[in-house]
Amino acid sequence: MGEGATKRDARFNAPLMTAQEAGVHLGIAPTTIKKWLRLAPEGGAPVMHSVPPPSAHGPRIPFIALAEAQILRELRNTGLSMQAIRAGVAKLRKDTGEEYVLATRTIASDGGELLYNAATKVAPEWVRARDGQGTLRQVVDNLLKYVHYAPDGFADRLVLKPYGAADVVVDPRFAFGQPVIERNKIRVETIADLFYAGESVEVIADEFDLDVNEVESIIRVLGRRAA
Repeated sequence: MGEGATKRDARFNAPLMTAQEAGVHLGIAPTTIKKWLRLAPEGGAPVMHSVPPPSAHGPRIPFIALAEAQILRELRNTGLSMQAIRAGVAKLRKDTGEEYVLATRTIASDGGELLYNAATKVAPEWVRARDGQGTLRQVVDNLLKYVHYAPDGFADRLVLKPYGAADVVVDPRFAFGQPVIERNKIRVETIADLFYAGESVEVIADEFDLDVNEVESIIRVLGRRAA
């Protein structure tokens, strides 16, 4: 956990999910989430933050770490190695003085240039990846679709990409930070629980004023929980 985390708001210090839960909702393998939460092989800080869990197997991932995972996923999707990404993140933290730099609006507004500058100094692989700076710009453009930022410059709402047709978000103001359908704030877990209790997709859709496609998308994502 970062040194200044306890001085910040609940986005930074309230544990919301386990690695398994975060992986399901973000569409990232839980084993990958766990690797991002560990110290770097060479002893550097983790690229993704965590907080002490309330119990031995309780949640330890706060909202802000979910936002960090969003950009880490996009960077990995370009084919970059974790060694290059870790080096770039370390450089950005040092240059900006902000340990949560990946979850800031700076990354979303001029991140292509910021990431590129970090890459040229410590991780040339970032520059060489496919079309160089254009690839990093694409990463940032993808973030703008899935991350909303508060006036303080840090992420405050995430759109969860894996849910596709269903407009599912994580917003710490609603449902104690658990994923909800944005327009009616119904927890996705509620939808899945009804389905596994025997309700049909059509009945659930009618009850919550959803499209059948939205319900099916939620069930498909949450069906991976036990995988």
